[in-house]
Amino acid sequence: MMETAYHTLSAYFKAEMVREHGFWISLLGFTLWGFLFIGPVVLFSPSSMPRSLVAGYALVAMTVFSSYMTATWDWSGHLRWMLRSGVLEHALVAGRSIYVYFMGLLPVSLMWLMIEVGEIYLLLTVLYAQPGFNIADPVLLVASLIMLLVVLVAHSLIIGASVLASGTSSIVTELISWLIPIASGGMTPLASMPPQVQTLALMTPYSYPAELLRYSLLGAPMVLHTGDVLLYGSLYASLYLAAAVASNTLALRNIRRRGAPSIGMY
Repeated sequence: MMETAYHTLSAYFKAEMVREHGFWISLLGFTLWGFLFIGPVVLFSPSSMPRSLVAGYALVAMTVFSSYMTATWDWSGHLRWMLRSGVLEHALVAGRSIYVYFMGLLPVSLMWLMIEVGEIYLLLTVLYAQPGFNIADPVLLVASLIMLLVVLVAHSLIIGASVLASGTSSIVTELISWLIPIASGGMTPLASMPPQVQTLALMTPYSYPAELLRYSLLGAPMVLHTGDVLLYGSLYASLYLAAAVASNTLALRNIRRRGAPSIGMY
C-alpha cells in the first residue's frame, strides 16, 4: 500500500513539477485567477474598512477558492488519466484500493495549496496591503480547518465518482467544482447575502467551514451562533463524506460489472 502511494507521489511530482514545466504554467494561471478575484474585492470594499482587513478577506476568499480548485483538478484529473491509461482497471484487478492513489496525491496537493496561498499573500502585500488577522480563538480556527479538510475530501471524491461513472466532466462536476462552493459563501460572507441566498447556502456543506474560518481569522459576523455553525457544519461535513464514499463504492462496483466508461472531453 505504501509503495503504491509513494510511486504515485513520485510520478505526479516528476511529471507536473519537473518534466512538463507544469509548475510554472500552473503558477502563472493561478496568478491570473488571483488578479481576477482580488480586483473586485479591493475595488468594491467599503471605504471605511481598513485596507489590511480588506486584504484579509481577499486572502481567506482565495484560500477557500484555491482549496476547492486543488481538490477538483488534482483528483479528477488523475482519475481521468487512470481511466485513459488502463491503470484503474489494472489496480482493480490487482485488488488495490483507489484511495491509496488518493493518499499518494495528497502531499503534492497540500504543497500546491500552500504555494498558492503564499502567492496571494505576496500579491496583496506588494500591490495593496498586508493582510491583517485577529485570531480570537485558536480552537475555532483548528475546528474550521478540520471541517474544511473533511469537506474537501468529500468534494474531491464526489467529483471523482462522477468521472468514474461517466468518464468525462458532467453537469455534476461543473456544479460542485465551481458554482456551489462559490455561491454558498465560499467567497463572500453569508451576512452580506440576501436572506434567500443565505438559506440556500446553509443547506450545503460548503458554507459552514468558510464562515467559521472567516470568523476565527477576521472576526467576521456570522448569520448563526458559533455553536450552531460547529454542530451543523460537522453534521453536514460527515454526511457529505459518507455520501462521497458511498458514491465512489457504487461507481467502482459498476466498473467491475460493466468495465470502465469511455473517455470524453479529456
